[in-house]
Amino acid sequence: MTCIATALIVGGSIAGMNTAIALAQKGVRVDVVELAEVPLGASLAFSGRAAEALVELGIYDEVHATGRPSEGSTAGSNRNATTGEMVNPGPQRPTWPGAVDAVGVYRPAFLEVAQKEAERLGVRVRKGLSYETFVDGPDGVDVTFTDGETSRYDLMIAADGINSKIREILFPDAPKPQYSGQLSIRWMAPGPQVQDEGWYASEVGRLGFYYLPQGMVYIPAVINIPETRWISDEEVRSLFTALLDSMSAPAIRELRSRLTDTSELIGRPFYWILLPGPWHKGRVLLIGDAAHATSAHMGMGGGMALEDAVVLGQSIAAAATLPEAFDMFMKRRFERVKLVVETSNRLGQLEQQHAPQSENVALLTKAFGTLGEPY
Repeated sequence: MTCIATALIVGGSIAGMNTAIALAQKGVRVDVVELAEVPLGASLAFSGRAAEALVELGIYDEVHATGRPSEGSTAGSNRNATTGEMVNPGPQRPTWPGAVDAVGVYRPAFLEVAQKEAERLGVRVRKGLSYETFVDGPDGVDVTFTDGETSRYDLMIAADGINSKIREILFPDAPKPQYSGQLSIRWMAPGPQVQDEGWYASEVGRLGFYYLPQGMVYIPAVINIPETRWISDEEVRSLFTALLDSMSAPAIRELRSRLTDTSELIGRPFYWILLPGPWHKGRVLLIGDAAHATSAHMGMGGGMALEDAVVLGQSIAAAATLPEAFDMFMKRRFERVKLVVETSNRLGQLEQQHAPQSENVALLTKAFGTLGEPY
C-alpha cells in the first residue's frame, strides 16, 4: 500500500495531469480540478530523460504518434538570418543505451492525451472550477470547492502555475516571480512544413521554428525588453513583424508571407521563480511552475514538470509516511530544477549582453550533460 489513499490536484496542465497519472498508477484515488475549460497554448518539447518520463507514464507512444519525433535534434541549431545556412548545430546532447526520441507536440493535443490516460486510470477530472477554501489538518486536508462540494484528502498538490495562489497562502514570505528582461512571442503558423528548421538571430531578436503534424509551424521568438511593462497585442504584433522583417533568409521570408492581420500571436514576458526548499507544508505540496518556473531557453520547463510527476509517484509508493515521501521527492528534484532555472536565466543574460554564441552553446552542452543523468 502507498502512504496515502487520496489526493487532490489543483491545476490540470502538464504537472498536474501527469502527476494524476503517476499517482493513479500507484493505486491512489485522485481528483483534479482545473479552471480552464479548454487547454490552450502552442508547442511543447520533451527530450532526454524527460522523454523517458513519458514512457514511465505510459503515454510516450501516443505522444510520439501525435507529435513531431526527434524535434530535439534541431532545437539548438543556429542558422544565418540572411542566407539560412547552418552556423552551428547547437549544443551536444548526451546519449545512452535505450534512449527514446525527443518529441515536439502541440500543447492542447498533449494535454488531451494525458487527460485521456488519467481518466482511464480512474482519475476524476473536473473543469471550470477550483477550490474555495482548504484547511490542512493532522488527518487530512478538508477542501471546499467553488461549486459547493466538500471533501477530505490525504494529500493536496498545488500545480497552479507560476502565479500560484496556494504558494502565497503557504509561504507568504517566499520570493515572487522575477522578470527576465525578455519577451516571448509564440505563433502557430498554418501551412506546410518549411525547410531549414532551427534558430535565427538578428539585431532585433531571435526566433526558431519547427513543423507539427497538425498542419502548423510552431514559431517561438525572443525579444529583449529591459524593463517589465504591459505590452499590448498591437505592440506584440509590431515587435514580431519587425523581427521577421529583420531577417531575409528564404525560410523566414516564407513564414513572413503567412503572417496576416488575423494571425494569433501569444506574447508573454519571461518570468521565473525558484522556491527554496521545502516545497511542502503540512499535507500540501507545490510542484511544477508553482515551485520552479523558468524561461524557455533550455526547452525543459515542461520536461521538469513531467519529471516532478514521475518522481512524486515513485516517492509516494516507496515511502512509509507522507513526510518521508516529501523528503525523498525534494532530495531528487531540487538540484535538478535549480540547474534548469539558473542555466535558463544565464542564457537569457548572455543574449541580452550580445555574448558570442559559443558561450551559449558551451553552457547548454554542460547543462544537458548533467540532465542526461537519471532523475
